[in-house]
Amino acid sequence: MSEVKIAWGLGVDGIMRHISEVKKGKACDCVCPSVNCSSPLIANQGSKKAHYFSHKAHTGCGGESALHLAAKQVLEDSASENLHLILPEIHGTYSSTDMAGETVEKALVQVPNFQMVKAQQEVKLNTALIADVVSQSTKGENLAVEIFVTNAKDEVGERKYSAVDVDAIEIDLSVLPWNVDRNELKVFVLKTANRRWLHCRKKCQLEKKLKLQVDNEIIEINRRYLANLYTIAKSLSTNLNIPNFTWPSLTVNKELSNSERFIVSREPKVTHFNDDWLPFKYGYKGTAVVEKKVNIDVVLFVVNNLRQVMTHSSPTLLISYDEQMNIDNLQFNLRWKNIDTWREKLEKIANAELIKKEQEIVNRTQKRSAFVQYFKNANETVKMQILCKKLGLRQPEQLSKYVYCWNSSWDVWRTAVWVYKIHGNKGYIIDANDIASDPWLESLLGFSIDYEAYESRRKMVGFWLKKLFELGYLKRVGWTKYEVESSQLKSFLPWSYIR
Repeated sequence: MSEVKIAWGLGVDGIMRHISEVKKGKACDCVCPSVNCSSPLIANQGSKKAHYFSHKAHTGCGGESALHLAAKQVLEDSASENLHLILPEIHGTYSSTDMAGETVEKALVQVPNFQMVKAQQEVKLNTALIADVVSQSTKGENLAVEIFVTNAKDEVGERKYSAVDVDAIEIDLSVLPWNVDRNELKVFVLKTANRRWLHCRKKCQLEKKLKLQVDNEIIEINRRYLANLYTIAKSLSTNLNIPNFTWPSLTVNKELSNSERFIVSREPKVTHFNDDWLPFKYGYKGTAVVEKKVNIDVVLFVVNNLRQVMTHSSPTLLISYDEQMNIDNLQFNLRWKNIDTWREKLEKIANAELIKKEQEIVNRTQKRSAFVQYFKNANETVKMQILCKKLGLRQPEQLSKYVYCWNSSWDVWRTAVWVYKIHGNKGYIIDANDIASDPWLESLLGFSIDYEAYESRRKMVGFWLKKLFELGYLKRVGWTKYEVESSQLKSFLPWSYIR
């Protein structure tokens, strides 16, 4: 005898019977409801185990369709009693965007009422689709019902119902116990089991209704956008209350031979808006005058529609407007278009400026070279005259001793360091190591760059900077590094001896 247990059998009268509704043993007069089986069943109704049907002989049948068939019969019986079948809620949503890119969305939920008057099992809707049950309501509405016990409908099944345009739901009984009785099954089928729409014509109708509402709302929103733009356009034409625009600038970047960079920029501004605005789909088009002499086109349009804006070949000022912003310079975004001739003109100006600056570099280089050569060839007295003149000080009457590692006197090297590294350089970081090998000081003094001379200079300048630090002229920021604090002391004599 098979161990397969099922709770439902098919009676000789063609009615599905629960194990609790039949006589014990072979007297149950039931066969297996499986289409491929139909073998006699035995009702096992002992006192120790849950009651169940088993096959009289071993057939290999699993009895999978028993609950499926029972549920279909429950629907058929319930229709004869004019009972209500709970349907899933109908959710309709529709969204679209206005011309500013803002989303407008609407949603509705309907709770349908379906009171059955008739139900028929295994209804052929077309050659590829047979519904488990087709029921009819008191309003004459037809509804296909699919029972899900082991295999749910996939997208292919949903599309089949969409193709025939028949309302259809699927009731999920996959979680029910195998021995659920008739009353429990009835409650599950009619009310509590999860259910979903496979196809719902009312959902389509609901979404069409929502689309109409959303589209009408967007039409009104867009109309308001354009009305606001027209008000702005007319206000611009008065040339009295022009918003605080951030005017877009044109820039050209250039690099000099010494790797320095400079920028030439212009910021064209409208000096007069004309009163000749014409509407187009996303705003208004007009004309204006830049810098009181250049005629341009102007396009005032709702934000997010730049790609839809068509322009001619003449210079055009594009003004996008975002009414969601409440600050002028954020509400309006400006950009120029078709201004190649302006850019070419600015490029010529930048090139002329480049030539001028390059010549200035040449002149400075020549002047610098001449000064270096003059200073380098001068005697110590003349060198001190030059340095003291830069500081506005009288030179010392007597020069100090010559220092080999600096190739100059004590007075000259200390005054040179003060003039070129400290004087007027407040906040500047100086380092004894760097000063001892400084290229500018080397070019002026012509000192030796060998290691021994370098070490001597480093120690000398390090000692001197430490003394300046003790006097409060410098602030120590490292072992050999100092920050200039007091750099323009008129009475300080950099060549003076510091104890």
